[in-house]
Amino acid sequence: MELRHLRYFVAVAEELHFHRAAERLHISQPPLSQQIRALEAELGVALFERNRRRVELTPAGKSFLADTRAILEATERAADRARRVAAGELGSLSVGFVGSATFSPVLPAILRDFRSRFPDVGLSLRELQTAEQLAALIAGRIDVGVIRGPLAEAELDPGLELVVIQREQLVVALPETHPLAGSARLRAADLRGETFVILRRHESPGLFASLNSVMGTAGGVPEDVLEVAEIQTILALVGSGFGVSLVPASVGDAERVGVAFRPLADPSPTTELALAWRSATSSPVRDAFLAVAVTHQSDE
Repeated sequence: MELRHLRYFVAVAEELHFHRAAERLHISQPPLSQQIRALEAELGVALFERNRRRVELTPAGKSFLADTRAILEATERAADRARRVAAGELGSLSVGFVGSATFSPVLPAILRDFRSRFPDVGLSLRELQTAEQLAALIAGRIDVGVIRGPLAEAELDPGLELVVIQREQLVVALPETHPLAGSARLRAADLRGETFVILRRHESPGLFASLNSVMGTAGGVPEDVLEVAEIQTILALVGSGFGVSLVPASVGDAERVGVAFRPLADPSPTTELALAWRSATSSPVRDAFLAVAVTHQSDE
């Protein structure tokens, strides 16, 4: 028994006329009659009562019609679901992101766009530092990471791929009461001797590398460093006078009581916001997310 046999049966049962059913199915009547007889023979029951004037369903035929309709409807739902899964329209997606990404307009725009286009995808979001995301990607705990770079080649597992979605300048965050807050623009040399509040270097290697690069041009890397876990903690400590920091420019666009943000004189360092994923795995939902994300690439 094939699905087409069930469709033939439903057409005849609904039309109660073999000729009209054949026209509806775009086949000739003799093969249709032959297929119905073969179906009845396979089932071992008569589905129709036929005479020259009319065609009627038998009690067995009425029962079989109800079940057949349910089977065809379930088959169509299954086929539609399979097509939607293959198109990335159904499924689940786990996305990791660094806290600083929430200050940028790029990530919120990607998430809004993806939710609008793929409302039936279950989206799970996890705030993780860059190093945590890289480990979670390799272990399969998340599907996509939104990380901070740039990363050295040695820091990236060969099984991962990256695409940069935003480049932005780093700015100095310092207490509003700090003497340097009166300057419109700062030089790296102005920051020598300051206590730096930074994200933990092993968790955010990209930002730490940028800090070393900036301060290296001014005669040496910072010696007095306070490492914390979250970008919000950096801002809270800077606002409380515990030190200064280098943060992405988008972080500086958010008002924060007690904190002043000042650009660095050229050459101004940059930081990257990038998507990371496992190259060896296949995921239509992930690929749909990446396709949406790259339409929001920004290079400030």
